[in-house]
Amino acid sequence: MADNSTTCRYNQRILDSAYGGVHICFLFLLSLVLCMYRCCSVQRDYSSKKLIPYPGHKRKWILSTLLILVLLCGVGEGVLIDLALTSVTQPHLYVPQSCALLCGLISLVYYNYLEHWNRPHLTWLLVLYWLSAIAIDSVRLTQQIDETGFDLSIMRLDIIFVSIVIYSCLLMLEFNVLRTKIFHCWYTEKDCPADLKKKKLFYHYKYNSLLQRVLFSTMSWLFALGYKRPLEISDLGCVPEDFECKNVYRVFDDAYSSEQEKAWKTNSVPSLWRAYLRAYGWNITLGVTIKALADFCIIAFPLIIGGIVTYSALWYYDEKKSAENVCYVTVNEFFNNGFVLAACMPIVVIARASFLQYGCNITDWCGLQARTAFQAYTYEKSLRLPASALSSGDMTVGQVTNHMSVDAMAILWCTQYQMGIWPIPFLVVAILALLYMEIGVSALIGASFFIVFLPIQFMVSGKLARIQAEVLKVSDKRLKKINETLQSMKLVKLYGWEVMFCKAIEVVRDKQVQSLIKIGICMSVILSLSMLTTAIVSLLAFVSYSFLSPEPLTPEKAFVALAFFSQLNLPLIVFAQSVRYVADAVPSIRRLRQFFDYREMGRSENGLPPQTRGFQDINLDEEDSDDGESMIHDRTEPLKSNADDYGVYFNKNSRKPISNTREETDRTALVKSGGPVDYGSFKEESSFITENIECFLPEHIAFQITGGTFSWNYEGSSPALSNINLCVPCGSFVIVIGLVGSGKSSLLSAILGEMTTVSGSVQFNRERNRISYVPQKAWLQNATLRDNILFGQTFDQKRYDAVIQACALQPDIDILPAGDMTEIGERGINLSGGQKQRVSIARAIYSNTDIVILDDPLSALDVHVSSHLLENGIMDLLVRQGRTVMLVTHQLQSLQFANKVVLMDNGKIVREGDLNEIKKHDREMFVAWETSLRTLSESDRETDTEDERILSTGEERLKLEKDVSKEEKREKGLRKGSVGTLIEKEERLTGSVSWRVYRTYAKAIKFSLVTLTLLLVAAQAVALLACNFWLSAWSEAGLETINKTQEEIEEESVYYRQGYTVLTLTFAIFLIAAVFVQVMTSIFAAKRIHFALLRTIINAPIRFFDTTPVGRILNRFSNDIQIIDQKLWWSILNVVLTGTLCLSALIANAIVTPVFIVLVAPFLVVYYFIQKYYVTTSRELQRIDSITKSPVFAHFSETLGGLSVIRAYRDENRFRKRLLETIDTNNVAQLYFLCSFRWMTMRLELLGAFIVLISALTSLISCIVGAIPPSWVGLALTYAISICGQLNWMVRMFAECEMNMNAVERVKHYTELKTEENRGTYNPPPSWPDKGNIQFEDVSVRYADDLEPVLEDINVQFKAGEKIGICGRTGSGKSSLTLALFRMIDTFKGRIIIDGIDISHVPLLTLRTRLAIIPQDPVLFTGTIRFNLDPETTKSDAELWKALEVAQLQDVVADLPEQLEADISEAGENFSVGQRQLFCLARAFLRNSQILVMDEATASIDIKTDATLQHVIATAFADRTVLTIAHRMSTILDSDNVLVLSEGRVVEFGSPKKLEKQDGSHFAALVKGHF
Repeated sequence: MADNSTTCRYNQRILDSAYGGVHICFLFLLSLVLCMYRCCSVQRDYSSKKLIPYPGHKRKWILSTLLILVLLCGVGEGVLIDLALTSVTQPHLYVPQSCALLCGLISLVYYNYLEHWNRPHLTWLLVLYWLSAIAIDSVRLTQQIDETGFDLSIMRLDIIFVSIVIYSCLLMLEFNVLRTKIFHCWYTEKDCPADLKKKKLFYHYKYNSLLQRVLFSTMSWLFALGYKRPLEISDLGCVPEDFECKNVYRVFDDAYSSEQEKAWKTNSVPSLWRAYLRAYGWNITLGVTIKALADFCIIAFPLIIGGIVTYSALWYYDEKKSAENVCYVTVNEFFNNGFVLAACMPIVVIARASFLQYGCNITDWCGLQARTAFQAYTYEKSLRLPASALSSGDMTVGQVTNHMSVDAMAILWCTQYQMGIWPIPFLVVAILALLYMEIGVSALIGASFFIVFLPIQFMVSGKLARIQAEVLKVSDKRLKKINETLQSMKLVKLYGWEVMFCKAIEVVRDKQVQSLIKIGICMSVILSLSMLTTAIVSLLAFVSYSFLSPEPLTPEKAFVALAFFSQLNLPLIVFAQSVRYVADAVPSIRRLRQFFDYREMGRSENGLPPQTRGFQDINLDEEDSDDGESMIHDRTEPLKSNADDYGVYFNKNSRKPISNTREETDRTALVKSGGPVDYGSFKEESSFITENIECFLPEHIAFQITGGTFSWNYEGSSPALSNINLCVPCGSFVIVIGLVGSGKSSLLSAILGEMTTVSGSVQFNRERNRISYVPQKAWLQNATLRDNILFGQTFDQKRYDAVIQACALQPDIDILPAGDMTEIGERGINLSGGQKQRVSIARAIYSNTDIVILDDPLSALDVHVSSHLLENGIMDLLVRQGRTVMLVTHQLQSLQFANKVVLMDNGKIVREGDLNEIKKHDREMFVAWETSLRTLSESDRETDTEDERILSTGEERLKLEKDVSKEEKREKGLRKGSVGTLIEKEERLTGSVSWRVYRTYAKAIKFSLVTLTLLLVAAQAVALLACNFWLSAWSEAGLETINKTQEEIEEESVYYRQGYTVLTLTFAIFLIAAVFVQVMTSIFAAKRIHFALLRTIINAPIRFFDTTPVGRILNRFSNDIQIIDQKLWWSILNVVLTGTLCLSALIANAIVTPVFIVLVAPFLVVYYFIQKYYVTTSRELQRIDSITKSPVFAHFSETLGGLSVIRAYRDENRFRKRLLETIDTNNVAQLYFLCSFRWMTMRLELLGAFIVLISALTSLISCIVGAIPPSWVGLALTYAISICGQLNWMVRMFAECEMNMNAVERVKHYTELKTEENRGTYNPPPSWPDKGNIQFEDVSVRYADDLEPVLEDINVQFKAGEKIGICGRTGSGKSSLTLALFRMIDTFKGRIIIDGIDISHVPLLTLRTRLAIIPQDPVLFTGTIRFNLDPETTKSDAELWKALEVAQLQDVVADLPEQLEADISEAGENFSVGQRQLFCLARAFLRNSQILVMDEATASIDIKTDATLQHVIATAFADRTVLTIAHRMSTILDSDNVLVLSEGRVVEFGSPKKLEKQDGSHFAALVKGHF
């Protein structure tokens, strides 16, 4: 320190007084202006929580923060000088500095209000303040230089100099504000941000001050609300513009397009990684850089600990030098002071937390944006997938859905966690360098463990990535099997295949568990090595130091080194987790790249309206009625196709612009050469556009196919249609007929552009080119019935009513609780097949398009309903309105209305023309048509009124009434908004996770193993605590070597060295054991939970599947099981390990200074309430996040199921808009959830800073007064610093654990479902039933306990070998009768006897495996034809071929290259619906049961094939009892007896001929259509 003088002191006092006076003056002025504006102006009513930052906002806050720290040092420097003086206290040394500090704080408050109030003219006062501060500090600097010279070692000179620099920078920033906000020099004021115009935007992070951003104050209101009550999605408001799906997609699409362009030029594959980095690389780099600053802040902790330990040792051993008459403090003296260093510790804690959370928040945002982009791009890609992609088996719905869920989430986690990887190597190098300076070569010996550890880490991580790819592949297979089983659950139960399918899924699950075990082993190795690093490195370093260093191990060296090693502990654990998430993302990126590079449907200039691409033109603020404008327009303004729209097209692989000239190519040659082919009318490698209009069709032609050859596969081999030439005039009615598999549906797909055009072309009229399409299998949305009909168009009451009446839907609407505003469930699950098809037809009629394409929709309707719909709907509202109609049908009576009939056979048009031409060239078909027409005419003559004919629709309606009856009872206690919703809402539990859920998970692990794990964790914590106290004693012994001989010193060193080694190895053993036991037991617990879930779901009653969407059940098996498999054990392990570390830290500090517990107790209470405050809200945010994810995947799955319909209507934009809405809704929840952790962490870090300060002061003071040795000070501080990170990590992991426990909670809910009772009291002989006698005795059945009976007091007997026809008006109970036979529904009264045995006494699976049924909806499974015919592999090839012969499929299968081993794609999409029904018939034949039920089994089969099958059934099933339900009355006219049901009761039973002759017979009325 410099010498003192009287003059120096006098001048200093005067100058300090002036210095303080300036700041006091401005302190008053700034406060006065604030008070006046706040209390005496319009600003008193201003309470906005958002601001538009001024230019230089961030720099202003950073400089002001630095200024405050500098001024704080000035206060400290003055206090130290005052304490060093022997005279009385000198206030001028620290009071002026305190005033400057206070004024600096007030200036920040002033600036904050200045921005909030948007009053830039208030900046003039700040300009004046900075000028005055610069002036007074310049005088002080001059005076200081005069006294001491420009000596940078003098602390005061440095403080003054730095203050002047900061003041000058702040002044420049204020001038910039004046320039931009007042004078507007070279500056244009920007418009108000779009976000601030949104009334429902509550996430204002971007419009907060930097301090508010660092503290995440934008979340505070949400935590206050969440603590009061459970949050709702409406509380969160809308999503900020930066996270809107539309904007995020645009950024990524631009990046990926650039990569495709580059790949095209280099003839390579576009890199998804490079596109990802191009889109988000800058922000990720920024986040990683800021996070790296936080990581390097931890280097300061060991240095501070070393300084405090050294300072305390000087006092403890009375080596402190006294100093008198000091005038200035040097920099070294200032920062060697223990109390200054103690004050520095909380500052470093806060700085590190600020850098860390701010940087992590940036990468969190990037992760959310990346997930959103990949989800949107996957959806956009799916809209352009060719139909063959899913039907050929190249990909499945489950796989594509996984791209949206699993792969997108993997990229989110990778983006968020990868920042834990890059700074770590640099941090390790820096720490090792400092360690080398501290303990020499021993540090390098300790670091040798890193040389072993890091290669192992990366090797295991590489292995982990490969295993994760296997897990994803097996997971896809498992989910595919589960999805297929759930979709076909009714058939699985009817055939008693529950156990077989369950075992098949379990086999795949076992393979997945094996891979999960490998992942568990890898993660255990990584985690164990990460957590052992500190201990092993410390052991190697300290043991080698005792051998190599001539100096003893002192507390300063030991605890500086230990602190350095400890600071690596948490980063290395995070490093292990980060490596895992990056490894998970590698296969996900690979899978997404393959999907994005998959071929797309081409865009053809064939006269159709152009297909839209991307999300750019979608405005979420528009009304829904505008959504369909891409396709649907008023007929007075026909949509014209503009060739300019096709002027530039980007190829799917390259995005290379392709010119608008078409090469003339001999397409016929392509068939022979196998060259490249088109998709959707044009070639992948040729351009698509023609500049001339030679191909434009005449005005009277609707569309025309010329020389068309079409294939379902991309290569063009094995064309499904060949040599197709067809011209369809505008306003004509064309009917396409043909046998099953003749190519009727393929012809429609070719017209719609869904097939590969091998040769030829399809051209449309450019003025009348809008299409509506009704697929053979009705596709409905999960929306109201009205919305399904409107399909995005405006509501026209008159037109709507006409369509409803034409489609006979009014009686169905009257039944529904909310009429046409009733929600239709997923896949139309709460409607029957006929009802779904009529809604689908109504949609096409209402669409007001030019061309209507109908793919056999009438097959699902009875003959009279189809006749009503044909005449009143198709003819009156379509054909007679001048719209072009093409209908595929098997109902020949429809031919009377056709302008043209097209006969298909073997993929070719074999005949076309009007009825006269058909009569002339195909007399047989004309005779069949006349017969059908005569039957219909007779029915018409017997019909009194048209309304009575419509009444023949009622079986579906009665079933609907039963469903509604239950729902109305269930909804009596619910709010009004639930009326009209037949599908139950997904359950959402609120509040904390029940202890019963934890108990369930512990039970799955097994309580004994849980106890063992906890004991091992406790043992490792005790061992680690013992290690550190042992090290303290060892280092303390190093200070007491003065009076010891060398031999005693050596013996003592050996003693401590061996003890430390034993304790470290003990800790390592317990830790490794704890990690491995916990990981392995958790994986096996996940296996048991999956097993229980699968068994419960598969054995649930069929009613459960009627009221629960498949997507919701799949979410349990996908998302929830994935969390239990791979995330839950990680969070639990982290909670347990960090919890024991925190407890150890508190125990260590309590042992060192017991008063620490007393002082820190209030902070621990605040800790508890903050984490409770946080967990309460974050838990609900997580639940909202989970619930809002479901609509995203449900909409995606729904879209995949209706791709052909959406594309035909050109309605892609409306579906894109719906995706944007669902993703944006989920993004709001995800954004708040991510930010919630940052909010909590910052507050816990602030508390942690106080805990560190308390620990430092209490231990330092205790050492100074001689209560504890210096080594204990180092030990206490080392543990105190660890508390900050560990407590935060524990709270986060605890919250994450509880959130992950939600998965167990949801799965537990499903494992407690009521299941079917399989047990029976009597096992029948293997041959039962050997005759086929069926007797119903007073049978009454219902679908559920709380529903009305659907059958009442049924008494009837079917004799062995009889052919029974079951008929009745809709809702009479026909299907219910057959379901009762299989015990699918509850028989609550009476009994059913088969061959003398009451079926209620027979085990359920035994009963179902002894009966056979052909359901109305044909179901085929992914696999071979052999598997679909004989999944239990009990039949010979001869038996399989015989069954195919019976089903008229022998030739079809024989023509396939692999015959019985040929693959059937998902849902049997590579066969027509009719062929699928025939496969089901063959399957039933192979069961060889004495009882066969046929439920509308021939609805989708042409009349000729149906007649052949009826003959085959009559002979092949001659000795069996056959129960037949059919729309076609001709199907049951030859039955031995007919059972007529009405309103659930038997009204007639007898031979059809006898009943038909009876007067007033119900059966006769049904035959004639009179009922």
